[in-house]
Amino acid sequence: MANRQKKTIVEKLSGILSQHTHYVLVAFDGSSHRALEDLRKELKSVDASFRVLKNSLFEKAVNQLSQKKDNYKKMHDSYFPLIDKTALLTFDGEWMEGLKKYYETTKANELFTFKFGLFDDELHDPIGLTKLATLPGKNQIIAQMIGAIKNPMVRTTRAFTSPMQKLVLLLHQKSQQGT
Repeated sequence: MANRQKKTIVEKLSGILSQHTHYVLVAFDGSSHRALEDLRKELKSVDASFRVLKNSLFEKAVNQLSQKKDNYKKMHDSYFPLIDKTALLTFDGEWMEGLKKYYETTKANELFTFKFGLFDDELHDPIGLTKLATLPGKNQIIAQMIGAIKNPMVRTTRAFTSPMQKLVLLLHQKSQQGT
């Protein structure tokens, strides 16, 4: 008979996975407790959370969810059994900010690596997660688009006003010489 506490943890994990449509599993083998706490603090600033998991309990939660959704069956077939220490990274706010913050905080530390992630019901491998984490953020893309739209207008305005400015400057210089 399974331990009641473990059943409760599996149910809680199933609820977390059902509630969050964006999450990542990461490996953190050999990292210090201080590094984990610093990472948690950094992630909290962008509404992301970092939970250490027991691999077998996570697998049981995924097995329960695989009865309902196909992407959990794919997850089970592709990435299980899990090895090494595992943590679940979930995003309550903008998931892109949380993923970028995790990547920027841990890229210098080789002990933290991506295992796999689920975003909008699509599984991503470690390479795909790294690509997602290095993409420009939403605000940066908006700023680039505004700049791209604004640039031709500014150049056109300068092209039309430049000859007039030169004429005014030339007339001003001539009037200064004449006095």
